[in-house]
Formats: sequence, structure tokens, C-alpha cells
Amino acid sequence: MAITTSPYHQTLPHLTKDNWRDHAADKRARQAALIPKEWRLSPETLDATGDDVTGVPKTCGILSERELEITELDEVEELAKRIAKKTYTAVEVATAFSKRAAIAQQLTNCLTEIFFSEAIQQATKLDEILEKTGKTVGPLHGVPVSLKDQFDVAGTESTMGYCSYLGRISTYDSALVRLLRDAGAVFHCRTNIPQTLMIGDVFNHLFGRCCNPHNRKLIPGGSSGGEGALIAMKGSIVGVGTDVGGSVRIPSAMCGLHTIRPTTRRLPYAGATTSLIGQKAVVCVAGPMARSLSSCAYFLRAVLNLNPANYDPTPLPFPFNDAAYTCTAKRVKLAFGIIRTDHNVTPTPPIKRALDLAAQKLVNAGHEVIEFDSVLLKDAFQLANDIFGADGGEDFKRALDPIGEPLIPGISPTQNSLKTVSEFWQLNYAKELVQQGFLAQWLATAEQTSTGRPIDGLLCPPAPVTAVLPGGNRHAGYTGMFNLLDVPVLCFPVTKVEPAVDSADPYFKPLNEEDRRFHDEYDPQLTAGMPVGIQLVGRRWQDEELLGLGEVVASIIGSKDWAE
Repeated sequence: MAITTSPYHQTLPHLTKDNWRDHAADKRARQAALIPKEWRLSPETLDATGDDVTGVPKTCGILSERELEITELDEVEELAKRIAKKTYTAVEVATAFSKRAAIAQQLTNCLTEIFFSEAIQQATKLDEILEKTGKTVGPLHGVPVSLKDQFDVAGTESTMGYCSYLGRISTYDSALVRLLRDAGAVFHCRTNIPQTLMIGDVFNHLFGRCCNPHNRKLIPGGSSGGEGALIAMKGSIVGVGTDVGGSVRIPSAMCGLHTIRPTTRRLPYAGATTSLIGQKAVVCVAGPMARSLSSCAYFLRAVLNLNPANYDPTPLPFPFNDAAYTCTAKRVKLAFGIIRTDHNVTPTPPIKRALDLAAQKLVNAGHEVIEFDSVLLKDAFQLANDIFGADGGEDFKRALDPIGEPLIPGISPTQNSLKTVSEFWQLNYAKELVQQGFLAQWLATAEQTSTGRPIDGLLCPPAPVTAVLPGGNRHAGYTGMFNLLDVPVLCFPVTKVEPAVDSADPYFKPLNEEDRRFHDEYDPQLTAGMPVGIQLVGRRWQDEELLGLGEVVASIIGSKDWAE
């Protein structure tokens, strides 16, 4: 059957270059009206809040003690068990997380679409099913799941942060939304993103800027930064982000969360609104974000065991591999590689310290850490950027030009980067060569480790910086190189910034002018107390084995207790 519809949204005729700002303001007013009056913070509370607002939900008086108990849970599996046992009703849970999400929105601007009423209606049906049949709908029965503002939900407005998309009503559920519904999940909100998705921050002309709840002067990372802020505020127990250059890992690192960037073709993505439509050389993937790695594993198991290939033609039809997930824990000694620099931008002191701390704790636990030179990957992220810009900026222009919506700061126009078909094929071939070189380098570590095996995992910074001021997160090379390689990657917190020990290096020698700029901008007093994370990289397609390895590493380094 021929495809006759355009994959691009056509800007609706009521939006013009003269009135789009008015329509954006109207959208924000409609959004604010969806928060019930009794869930709104008082002017006195708002005036009294400081930079760190993570404690406000406990003290503002909006949540009952039972609702606080529900939303303080970090483990998805435990919440699902309590709903199944009728310790909590699905309605109680949906209401509690909706209230906390409302509080998070008022303090951080982390939401786009609000589905609080719909969530409670959906939860009511789930409670009725459980009461009538004695059985849950699926492994996520009654669990609230937040969605990055890319995942279409039938009957709701879907803008993806573009003012030019106002009035676009989804006519279907995206594939992952359909699967999660079948797993029993409840959707209570979608979360804020940057215009175009192609930046590690959250700002757009429609919903505005999202801030980091640990310090509202700073960014939450991006592009799944709305998810990062919401989950850090405990307005959601698990959320779905996407990652084409680090977009679940960067906000997780900056907000103190756990996540996995899966290998491509594991989770369904069809039907989701996205940018760079049709670009398949470096593929965007969906990934869970949560406050524990075990919650990410539970989520992934739930999704994979429902066979994503029945919802989307691209995923592999393989269930969660429990044998691979548990195999790492049986190994007496593990070996890890460590990447300390991407040879482009030097990690700031707290990032270096977190990496050293994780490595030392692993060695103290009887494992092995060897150096892994990343010089092969020095130009990997630039190669990815050449791929992203190969259309000469046509994707962005299609969205923005009809109403004259300007690009947000930090996004570089790519009209001079247009590639011919032959040039684009060469970029794909260059990617394959990097992938082959990386695999060979990984396998060659068997000659260096005392285990006689290649390294089990690879430790790496998630970014050169922790959460920073707007405009300060300009380098995604530490995450983006692994998107080019298409390997699974975890990210989790290790510690927090401590100005007394994270002072600037007096012997610093910059690699280049941008490296010098990052060094000069570093301010340990401004970022004091902010989470500091690391990445753990695995082999392609071995996502479950990486998750199991991550559970071992996270336990050794105490990732859930990073703030202490």
C-alpha cells in the first residue's frame, strides 16, 4: 500500500508569524488551569523556596502522609507489588503522583501536557479489573509512567516543544504507549524538552525553561530534562526519555538518577513525534529513567517480555534475557576499562573525582580497572554531528519557517552542511569503521586483564560538567560517541560536588580554546551539592548483561546514597 501522507506536521492555518506568541501564551494558560486549586502552592510557599526545592513536597502540606509514603518509593517493582496486593489502590497512587507532579511543575516547569484527570480515570478502571478478576492487567498495573513530550497519546495535543505544532492532536497512541497500556501503566503527564531536541538543556518558546530541582539556577540537562527534573522531585517513579546523543544520560547525571540507553531495535519507537525524521544512521532510542537501576531493569523486562515486535516492525522479537542479567553476579572477579578523556574537553574536578572514586571502590572490592584509550573516538561525536546536519537544516526549517519561530540559543543552523547522497554514504562507512575499531580495541583488552576475558564494562564520564548555568553544557561528546557506536550505556550517580575537594586544577593545560572556556567557567561554589555521575558501557545487544553488571557496580559504589 502506498504511503500518501507526509511524515511532517503541517502547521495549522490559524497560526501566523504575527500571532504565534499569543497562541503560545494561551497554551501555557490552559496548561496551568489543569492544576486543581487545592494542589497549588501558596504565594508564601513560593516566596520562601530557595534554589533546592526537592524538599518542598514534604513540607508544603498538599500531600497527605499516605501520599508521601507512596511517592517516596523508589522501586517500581515494590510499588507494583503493593498495588497488586491492594495495599494501595491504583487511584490512590495516580492521585499521589499527580499531586507531586503538580508541585514539581510549579517549582521547575518540568511538564508540557497534563493528564491528571485521565490518569485517575484510567486507574479507576484498573482497580475495577483487579477487584473483579483478582488479577492485574500486567507487570506495570497501576504504576504511573511519565512520558517525554515525543510519545503521542491519542486525543491529546502533541507539540514536541514547537509553537508551530500547536493544535496538533494525536490520532493514535505511539507504539511504546500502546505497549505500556497493555502492561497496565497509567500516564499522568508528559515532560518538557528543548526545541529540536538537539541540545543538552531544556528550553523552548512554547513552555519555557525547565530548571534543576537541586539548584534552580542550573539546568537539568537534556533533552529529556523535564523527565530528569520530575523524577528527581519524585513526581514520577519511572519515566520514558529518548537518546540520540546522550538525552537520557545527561539529565540523569545532572539530576542524580539512573538510566539505560539501550541498543537500537530493543524498545519500540514507532509513532513517536521526533526531529530529524528518517535519519537512521545514528538512531534515537527510548530509555527508562528512575531513581534506581533495578527500576530501570524492571521496566525493561516488562517491555521486552510483551514483545515490542508486535507493536513496531523494527524491534527484535526477543524477551528479556534473565540468564544474561544474572550471569555477571556469578563472576568472582570483574574487569573494567576506564576512559578519562575524550581528547576534546577535559572533565571538571568533580567528574574526575567521581570516576576515580568509582574505580577505587571497584578495586577495593577485588575487581580490576585498566586504562582504555579513547583516542579512536576523538572524532566520533563530530562524525555524529555531520550525520545529524546532513540535510542542511531542512528538518528544522520545515518546523520553524511557516511562522518564523526562531531557533533557541545553543542550536547552530546547519544550512551549510548539506551532503550529497554519496557524501552521506561515506559518513555511514566512516561510522562502521569506528564501530569495527572499537570492537577490536574492546576484545584486545583480554591480553591486559588478569581474568583472561575482555573487559566486562567500560567506565566513562557522562559529560565534562555537572549541572551548570544555561548555556554551559555545550559538549555531548562523552555520551554521543556511544550513540554512534550503538552500544548500551548506563548512567548513575556516585557522589556530589564538594567545593573543598573539587577546586580547580592549578596545573590545568587546555586541549583547545573550548577546553579552556569550560575550565574558566567551572565554579565549585555554584554547583556545590549537585549530583555527579558516571557512565558504564557494555557490548552491543548485551543490554541485560550490562544491567546485571550495573547492579553489581551500583551496589559497590552506593549509587542510591549519592547525596549522603
